[in-house]
Amino acid sequence: MAQNAESSPMSRCQRCGFRAESGGPEWDSVESPPMGTLTRCPECGSTDVATGLSIHR
Repeated sequence: MAQNAESSPMSRCQRCGFRAESGGPEWDSVESPPMGTLTRCPECGSTDVATGLSIHR
């Protein structure tokens, strides 16, 4: 039986590998005046986060 593949945009921390839905409540954020609001990893605090990754469920 075939299953429907749903994809949700996901974000992944480049430092520790934490993954969660892009823009989800799991992510922290920090204000950086020259750059605006940055997504911050709740596990390690890094702002090196890749967003918009398509992950099939």
